Amino acid sequence: MKMWEGRFSKPSDRLMEEFHNSLSFDQKLIEEDIKGSIAWASALNDIGVFESEEYELVKTGLEGILKDFYDNKIEFKPQDEDIHMAVERILIERIGDTGARLHTGRSRNDQVATDCRLYVKRNLSDIYKCITELQKAIITRAETDFGIILPGYTHLQQAQPILLSHYWMSAFYLLEREKSRLNHAVKTADMMPLGAGAMAGSGFEVNRNKLAQTLQFAYPSQNSIDAVSSRDFILETLSAISSIAIHCSRYAEDLIIWSSREFGFVELDDAWSTGSSIMPQKKNPDSLELIRGKSGRFIGNYTRFASTLKGVGLTYYKDLQEDKEPLFDSLEQIELVLKVLTQVLLTLKIKKDNMARDLDPFLLATDLADYLVRKGLPFRHAHKVIGKIVAHCISNQIQMDKMTAGELKTFSEYFSDDVTAVFSWEKSIEARNVEGGTGYQSVRKQIEDAKSLIGSISDSN
Repeated sequence: MKMWEGRFSKPSDRLMEEFHNSLSFDQKLIEEDIKGSIAWASALNDIGVFESEEYELVKTGLEGILKDFYDNKIEFKPQDEDIHMAVERILIERIGDTGARLHTGRSRNDQVATDCRLYVKRNLSDIYKCITELQKAIITRAETDFGIILPGYTHLQQAQPILLSHYWMSAFYLLEREKSRLNHAVKTADMMPLGAGAMAGSGFEVNRNKLAQTLQFAYPSQNSIDAVSSRDFILETLSAISSIAIHCSRYAEDLIIWSSREFGFVELDDAWSTGSSIMPQKKNPDSLELIRGKSGRFIGNYTRFASTLKGVGLTYYKDLQEDKEPLFDSLEQIELVLKVLTQVLLTLKIKKDNMARDLDPFLLATDLADYLVRKGLPFRHAHKVIGKIVAHCISNQIQMDKMTAGELKTFSEYFSDDVTAVFSWEKSIEARNVEGGTGYQSVRKQIEDAKSLIGSISDSN
């Protein structure tokens, strides 16, 4: 039996039922659905639809359904269609006509919108915590690896020497901005649709401000059409998750390259690597490769729903059922990505000797140009002089740091005997203590500032 069958002269085709049914995936909303239904029952109790004893019966019945669901004692039926109808059917079977009054003044349109917003808020809070744990791992890495110098890259070509800790801290501050995006997504989701009805507003004068407070929403929706039709909070959530995934993918890509034999900068722990079915020597960074690979999945979930939503008019259409699978998938998978990346970083082996081995003197070319600038030569002229020195070294297979002051003076009169002091990895690092730079003091400050940020988060929690 369908709860809406009164208007119809024949039952739905079996294929239509299968096509129409969303219970296989939207049952994930059962906790939010029952939470919302209990709050709605309380609101109906306040206006006399339920007597106090009836409200308690409904509340106890709903709580029992949730417990039985987690105990695997609930049997869904094909006619249930979705989690809302399933819960209502079971409630009516258990408590009779009192349960049949629960849907008074409510539509599945405002019900599902409320459920999804509650679900997003709960899960984004969990993702936020996962990011914070990843940030803590980054700080641990930065402190452990402090002082290690390696080549920094642009265009996958050696560029300038940097502290490895500086590289790690770049991820910390990027993730801090990701948390801001999550916070904004939570704020967007923090509007309560319940009481908006199908689209024109409930026909019963429930106290929506009290409802919002009960369900821990910031405020009730100001417009019933907006309340049931808008899925901007899902788009924003999928966008924020995609951004997190994209940036995790970029760091994963670096670590994949660094773990190759050709680089040999890092080695993944065995617990986060896999082998080959045919090549006994292989140790594959599959954890990182899946982090990289799943980024396309997150982007796909965003574009999938955005493409669906763009053609849907106002207010509610069944197309909106397609919001849940990409939403659920992205929320679940991004937690896995963040947790795995955290463990990869905490267990990563750094091969600092290989990093030192690959420090090419050409990495100090900019330092050499800066030397000439400090001697009075305009930078653009200094750049040209150093470019000629680099070309000379390449043509003659000379290491730039092996050139004497006398040899360098043949390229510019601005060189002095003190130029050889430039050829020092440590001095190059020390020269970049500008705010946010790779200098020792600067990176120390980045770490301490990061620890303060994490501490303030812990205090607020």
